[in-house]
Amino acid sequence: MAIVLRRARPARPEQVRRYTRAAIWALLVLCVLMIVALLLGQAANRAVRAQSDLATVASDLYAQDAMTWRAVSGRTDDVTALAWLDASRARTAAKITGLDSPGLTSAQVGDLLTSYRAYARAADRELQLLNDSENQMADAEVRQSVDPAYHQTRRQIRTLSGQVSRKASRAGQMADIGVAGTFGVAVLMFGLLTSGRRLSRIVEETQARGVLRYRMLAAESPVIVVVMRRDGLVTFLSPAAERMLEVEPADSGLLEKGSEVMLQRIHPGDRTLLLTSVLSARPDSRGLRTELRLRAAQGQSGEKDAAGLWRTYEVSFRDHSDQPGVEGVLLTAHDVTEQRELQNEIHRRALHDDLTGLPNRALLTDRIQQALRDGARHGFPIGLLIIDLDRFKEINDTLGHHYGDELLIQVGQALQQSLRDVDTVARLGGDEFAVLLPQVSDLNGACAVAWKLHDAMEGPFLVEGVELDVEASIGVTVSELATQDSAAGLLQRADVAMYVAKGRSTGVAGYDPLEDVNTIERLALLGDLRRALSNDELYLVYQPKISLTDGALGSVEALLRWKHPERGLIPPDAFIPLAENTGLIGALTRQVLDLALAQSRAWMDAGTPLRIAVNTSARNLHDEEFDRTVRGLLTQHGVEPSMLILEVTESALMADPVRARQLLQRLAAQGITISIDDFGAGYTSIKQLRSLPITELKVDRSFVQAMEQDEGEELIVRSVIELGRNLGLTTVAEGVETPEALVKLASFGCDVAQGYVLAKPMTAPDLDHWRSQWRGLAVLISP
Repeated sequence: MAIVLRRARPARPEQVRRYTRAAIWALLVLCVLMIVALLLGQAANRAVRAQSDLATVASDLYAQDAMTWRAVSGRTDDVTALAWLDASRARTAAKITGLDSPGLTSAQVGDLLTSYRAYARAADRELQLLNDSENQMADAEVRQSVDPAYHQTRRQIRTLSGQVSRKASRAGQMADIGVAGTFGVAVLMFGLLTSGRRLSRIVEETQARGVLRYRMLAAESPVIVVVMRRDGLVTFLSPAAERMLEVEPADSGLLEKGSEVMLQRIHPGDRTLLLTSVLSARPDSRGLRTELRLRAAQGQSGEKDAAGLWRTYEVSFRDHSDQPGVEGVLLTAHDVTEQRELQNEIHRRALHDDLTGLPNRALLTDRIQQALRDGARHGFPIGLLIIDLDRFKEINDTLGHHYGDELLIQVGQALQQSLRDVDTVARLGGDEFAVLLPQVSDLNGACAVAWKLHDAMEGPFLVEGVELDVEASIGVTVSELATQDSAAGLLQRADVAMYVAKGRSTGVAGYDPLEDVNTIERLALLGDLRRALSNDELYLVYQPKISLTDGALGSVEALLRWKHPERGLIPPDAFIPLAENTGLIGALTRQVLDLALAQSRAWMDAGTPLRIAVNTSARNLHDEEFDRTVRGLLTQHGVEPSMLILEVTESALMADPVRARQLLQRLAAQGITISIDDFGAGYTSIKQLRSLPITELKVDRSFVQAMEQDEGEELIVRSVIELGRNLGLTTVAEGVETPEALVKLASFGCDVAQGYVLAKPMTAPDLDHWRSQWRGLAVLISP
């Protein structure tokens, strides 16, 4: 590209500029004074000439009057006198007419000329009457008119002579002053010019020393310094620039080809930016700043691309074309490669997980928003999967966090290998992952991908020679094109689905609004439940637990019911999970215990004591004050701890085994019976069972209800009962619906049965009536 070379103008320091301006003003004043002095001198000369002319006029007037007297007295004949008088008068009139002097006006000259001519006429008339004897009287009158005219003319001449003399004197004085001022200004101007030249030399020497000093500093500085003219010629390279360009200082042709060498070292994509920046720099503008990529020297690291290995430099452009010793565009550059790499690393860490290198929640949220915009534009939904590893805490607690971290890395890699390049795998934290599917057909299509990922994680992962089995719960949701979805909404729905999959142990679950406790209907129901706790809308029903050995009623399970004032009877499955997910379960469990222990006290007072089993949740096991709450309620109602059975689900135990074991030990130390509910649906090991203070084991109802149709389920029930018997635990089968199931359970050695075949849940008065009518198992299992 063509580069225009701009003419350089030497810099003039401000002091030199001030001296120069003063000298110019002095020269102007000198010229003015010289002109004034010249004009005043000319005026003085004119006044002197006018004064001389007036003196001549006065002499001529006197001579003419004398000639007239001689003619009148007869000493000179009148012809000769008239001839001489005519000639003299002509000269005098010319003198008067030619008067020119400061202080004389044309009116004054005219008056003098008029007076003089009046005198001349009077004198001529006197001469004409010399020989006329009859006009003696007239001669006397003429003589009387000549003398006044003569004296009038003389007075005017004296007056004008005085005026001209004064003007001449004043003009001479002014001319002298002007000459003196001119001389003074000339001396001042000479001094200014001399001082200016001396100061200019000092400034030039100072600038030269400053330029030399700055060049020495640039030579010692690690900052790259280059001076480039606008025509592309490089006029200066600092040692750092020479090292960067990998050239020798002794290279005679270095400066001539410096710009070519620089362009070769700059990334092809940044060369136009360099030339544009050089041309854009201006003296009156702020320095331009940009970043350029330069080829890395041998042994240096940098950013690698198809064109080579590059390092990043921050370059500043400032035009110093008017500065002596520089006279070009000054380029200063320093290496910011490490700084940019650190910034990029900080940015990467802000958007990626440190352990797995996968995108984190922030980057996932951004990509979800982008995918939602693309989906809305092109008319297709997007899918989101939340993946939670089951029993991951056991691996950390058993093998240590190192094994857990390595397992998370391998799980992330397995997920990536099972997906498309356009899909995003992110780690949300802990053992939770998310998968973004930018384009899916519908929820079924997203669930198919989820099952593929579920299968990919079924195989064992080898971590430092140890095979680890991993299972996962995956929640699936898809965006809704009819509404404006958000990233937070999709994450919340996928999270709900994941907890459904985990709670049901199904592996994969799609989002179902009916299972979402965060819907408007559920939130309204939650508000009603809070009010129900204080409005006595909650009550208990009791289901008998019958001994399969003697058919006796040993205890009952307290089951909560809610009679809504507007909606009627609300099933437990509709509000208990809602309470568990919102933290309201603590207050709900306390009210159930309060109602159950109050009823226990009533039965004790009636002489028909009965043990009552109350269900607890995982949140109750995480409450450090729960054992004290139970003790306080037992004391409040005066009920022995042995009359209370607390049922804990197997999944609640596995949420935090250590804390749950400690709490259960404190409860058991009070004399409270601990029962594991829904055993068989979780992953409790025999070792864990033996470490827990439990006395009762309840077989999950799903196995009991299915054992009559499935021999495998029957084998599970038999195994659980045998396990309980071997551990010295009382076994309870819940969900017994048929007499045949009772017979089988009795044959397996089960201790207690509970189900509709024996009795449905009922209120306390109905239970009292049922107890009075109960005749034992023989009625149910007799042929």
